[in-house]
Amino acid sequence: MVKRTYFSEWVLPIVSEPIKDGYLTLAEGKITAVGKQSEFSGDRKQVQDLGHSVICPSLVNALFHPDYSMADPQSTLRGSFLNWLHSGKNASRVSSKLEAESELLSAIKRGYDYGTAAIGIRTRHPEISIHLEHSGLYSVVFQVLQGFRDSNAFEIWNGRGKFNNTDLTRFHYAGEFLFNLGPEVFRKISSTEERTALPLSFMKDEDIFFMKGQGRIYQYLLGKEDMDYRWQAPRTSPLRYFLNNAFAAKETILSQVIMLEEDELDLLKGRSEIFHMCLHPRFNRQWELGTAPGQLIQDKGFNICLGTFAEHMDIRAEMRSASAEYGFKPHEIIKMATLNGAKALGLVDRIGSIEIGKDAKIFSISSTTSISDPYHIILFTNERLRPVS
Repeated sequence: MVKRTYFSEWVLPIVSEPIKDGYLTLAEGKITAVGKQSEFSGDRKQVQDLGHSVICPSLVNALFHPDYSMADPQSTLRGSFLNWLHSGKNASRVSSKLEAESELLSAIKRGYDYGTAAIGIRTRHPEISIHLEHSGLYSVVFQVLQGFRDSNAFEIWNGRGKFNNTDLTRFHYAGEFLFNLGPEVFRKISSTEERTALPLSFMKDEDIFFMKGQGRIYQYLLGKEDMDYRWQAPRTSPLRYFLNNAFAAKETILSQVIMLEEDELDLLKGRSEIFHMCLHPRFNRQWELGTAPGQLIQDKGFNICLGTFAEHMDIRAEMRSASAEYGFKPHEIIKMATLNGAKALGLVDRIGSIEIGKDAKIFSISSTTSISDPYHIILFTNERLRPVS
């Protein structure tokens, strides 16, 4: 068994305090030892000393959306997400496997550059996940289904793609949005899937639609010829509609969550299902959607992770935005982009922290001088994260 040991000024296990002057041993693709250099009993002549550096777990991009690019600011008004969603330009992008495939291929390359080794994607084209498989990235693929008319539920459910899990890739189903998939298909997802992912409560239009059955979402569904005229507005919030209709899987990643109120967060905490919260601060800023109650979500004890949209694959930029917009501390943000993301995607048994027995998806970041704060160099510098192999 070939072993490789690395010395570093810092090792970040994530599950415990940073180790000053630490070491890490890898063998056969697994972590076999971690600790202080002073406690290392092996042959020091065989050690690779990384000098002024930090060794950390690979980053996890919990939700990436290759079907949805950011808006062209010259052609789309900021703050008009729903208009853009229904625009002809976007409709052609979303329906195009080639566009989504191209976006994903670019994302894979950029992901490695940003220190990412695991990704969750929501897409209408799950077949493009073959590129993730070939890249060596861990991936959790949520095939998004859409069609609001319950009369089409049988066709939608039986027309879904069917894929087999592999060592690197796992597949699940999800609704595209709460307002464009019918209740019957949502219940099929929750009853058959252990895990799903859904943007929720991210614009005022959702409240208007579920409270009154009217507004821009109603017009959006009419324009798509997808309004179910038998559907009655529940006269409640999107979250309560989601819960009251048994749409939650055993574990659900809720993304955006900009409009969630404290009593709704308390309601979620009282449920038997597990809810992970995925934040996208840069996307929210681009569309002027508002700011999710990040500190409140954290105070309530939810597992918070981070994700990106289309062209913006740089999870480290998302981490910096989380610091600026939610006031999270550096060590909290790095945990969100490693261990918390792995938990949300169901990969925590393999990645997300530096622990004996976990997979050796490890990165390092270097400095020319001594590093006083290992979190700061990862979060606030442009130094590249490089695979440790």
